[in-house]
Amino acid sequence: MKKNPTYNMKHISTLLIFLMALNAFSQDIITTNNGEEIEAKVEEVGTEKIKYKKQENLDGPDYFIEKNKVSKIVFNNGSVDTFSNLEIPEYSLEKTKEIILEYINKYGFEEDNFKQRYIATFEGDYLRLIFTNRKGTKPANNGFLYDFSNVYRFDKISKRSDKLSYINIWTSIMVNEKKKKWDKHKLIMRVESYQNGQTILNALKHYNKLLLDKGEESFKKLF
Repeated sequence: MKKNPTYNMKHISTLLIFLMALNAFSQDIITTNNGEEIEAKVEEVGTEKIKYKKQENLDGPDYFIEKNKVSKIVFNNGSVDTFSNLEIPEYSLEKTKEIILEYINKYGFEEDNFKQRYIATFEGDYLRLIFTNRKGTKPANNGFLYDFSNVYRFDKISKRSDKLSYINIWTSIMVNEKKKKWDKHKLIMRVESYQNGQTILNALKHYNKLLLDKGEESFKKLF
C-alpha cells in the first residue's frame, strides 16, 4: 500500500508545530528592571549574579547578569522568583546614602503625578526632598528636611501596578528651620515601578537602622 505524501507532510507539520510550542513553553524568562525580557535557560541563581544560557543557543556560552538588575524570573514550570533588588545588610552609611539619592532622583515623584520629580540631597544625616515644577526643569520650593533617625512607622509598599507604587513612611520633618522645630509627618512618595519603590523603601529602612546604631555608639562613648 502506497503512503500518501500529503498525509505524511501534514503529520510532519503538526509535529514541528508541537515541537516549537514545546520549546516556547520550556524556556525561562528573565525580566530586567527596565522591562527587557530575556529568553533563557537559567542555570543558577547566585547571591549576586544569575547564570543563564540564551534560549536560541543552549549549547553556547554561559551568560551572567547582576541580580540587582533583575526584577523577576518566570521559570518554565510556572514558578516565579521576584527580587527586591537591594541586598543592603553590608552597606555602609555613605553607600546607603548614595543608593537613596540615586533611586529617589531617578524614580521618585510627588504623590499626585509623574511630572513633579523629587530632588534629593543630604545635609549631614538629614535628607532634604525638593519638588520640581510641573515641567520638571527647576526646583519649585526649598523642600523639607527629614530626620530618618526618628521614624515612627514604615508602612508596607503600596503596589498599584508593575509601573507604579507608593511609599508611605511616618517620620520627623522640620516644619520651621529657623526655630529648628520638628513634627510628625507622613511622607508619601510616588515611585516609577514597584521594584524601584521596594529598593527605595529597603534603603531607607537600612538607613534608619544605621542612624540608630550610630546614635547608640555615640551614647556609649559618653560613659
